Amino acid sequence: MTDPYDLIVPIPGARVPVDVRLDYPPLPEDTPVREPFAAGLYLSYGIDLPPGDDGRPRFDPLTPRRIADLGLRPEALRERAAGNLRARRPDLALNWFPDVRAVTVTVGGDLEAGLLLDEAFLDKLAGDVDGDLVVGVPARDVFTATGSRDAQGLAKLRWVADRVWARGDHLLSRGLLLRGRDGWTALRA
Repeated sequence: MTDPYDLIVPIPGARVPVDVRLDYPPLPEDTPVREPFAAGLYLSYGIDLPPGDDGRPRFDPLTPRRIADLGLRPEALRERAAGNLRARRPDLALNWFPDVRAVTVTVGGDLEAGLLLDEAFLDKLAGDVDGDLVVGVPARDVFTATGSRDAQGLAKLRWVADRVWARGDHLLSRGLLLRGRDGWTALRA
């Protein structure tokens, strides 16, 4: 039997700027776990399921009830999910733009934004850019990066975000994130 910890992946999301009220809201123990992350983003976690009949990835969201049923420790979710992402999506590819020092990273799925948790990968990527690492995650399946001192790279990341937001699928953030010693913050324009 597979250890449930091995199937957990991070599912980044964005806070909605409106308060949505459901007529029949789920009980707190059946509401997916959401942790604040940075700059209007949060993290949820899910069990990575085989693709559906349409070939699209599927996830069983982790709720407090599901976490208890599986015997998982909530404080271990982030670290395990970060480690599992690359194990479950091993097709990591770096696609550098030919005209600027900026990169698009893919992991063969729709969880590229979850790479924000992969510290070893981020450390390596930070060594390849000019300045501090700046990342764009305009949607769950898009991860772009450049350096904070690269004006053309920053412009390219904003251009990508504009294109992604025009199509509108699993949107996260139009802004860019700056990686600092204390984690991620919104990059000031």
